[in-house]
Amino acid sequence: MNKEEFLSVLEKELEVLPDEKREKAMSYYKACFDSVDKLSEKAIIFKLGSPKLIANNIIKEHQKSIKLENLSDNKKKIFIFFENLKIGKYKFNTKNIILAVVLLLIFIFFILPLLGNVSVVLFAVLCVIFGIILAVVLLPLVVFSIGVGLVFVSIFSLWDIKNTFLPLILGIICIISSYFIGKFMYSKIKKVYLKLKV
Repeated sequence: MNKEEFLSVLEKELEVLPDEKREKAMSYYKACFDSVDKLSEKAIIFKLGSPKLIANNIIKEHQKSIKLENLSDNKKKIFIFFENLKIGKYKFNTKNIILAVVLLLIFIFFILPLLGNVSVVLFAVLCVIFGIILAVVLLPLVVFSIGVGLVFVSIFSLWDIKNTFLPLILGIICIISSYFIGKFMYSKIKKVYLKLKV
């Protein structure tokens, strides 16, 4: 793909936008190619990425701005807060974690009792969600700990060879599998985080 093809695809994809927005976006991307030779033209195209993906992001931003214009002031603030949260503008620092815990405790001890029987269901759902998250995060550590424990037991029972071999093999399997479980879970969590961030 060369500069002309890139800009042609981008312009075609941006046809749904109003003229002013489309021309502004096109002038920006045309300026990216100013005063470059053929070699660096390909490098710029590689750096910019797919024109269809670029157009899709521009259209999404335009739709968000339209949605934002139609909201009241209070709803705008809430919308902006969640958008910033989604793009990762708010970081998980100590202050934010403490704030989240305090809000959760207020919800559990003050708001849930006001809801009566519904609170029991909500509390159960919260417990299940946090239990699943905790289990997912701690699973590799638990498997690793079991493996280390089995290896430790097998080392201290060396005088009984027939009862040493099985715990040693199981311990080594647990230690190795904990690495792969952790790696798999990390990749899935990272994938979910990147989807939420986009």
